Amino acid sequence: MASLDWLVVSVTSFTIFQILFHYLSAKISIYFCNGYRTLTDFQKIEWNSRVVSTVHALLVGVLCLYLLWYDDAVNADPIWGDPTHVKLNVGLAAGYLISGECTFKFMLTKLGTIVASSLGLEMYFEIV
Repeated sequence: MASLDWLVVSVTSFTIFQILFHYLSAKISIYFCNGYRTLTDFQKIEWNSRVVSTVHALLVGVLCLYLLWYDDAVNADPIWGDPTHVKLNVGLAAGYLISGECTFKFMLTKLGTIVASSLGLEMYFEIV
């Protein structure tokens, strides 16, 4: 794996997790979970965030088990061995973490608007 391949994996991971959060999670959840339609906007954001988290945990967990059981280079020398698949795992995690940070900022923006409108604080935020 070239030195910047983990960066490509990170960008791809970020993109996939953002698509999953904003589009696919809702479509999948509506199909499999009847109660998804009855959730509030806040609950839908939380639900979609948890779906992304679960998908990430499954991907990274399976890759870690593969590394533990089958990657001879890493098992032969865990410190100095060829960390090709480890870099892939780090790239996935980095993309997920950056995606999570963007999702958090999105949630704050959207939830701030919901809370402000429900409490009648729009003028306060415009003044401040």
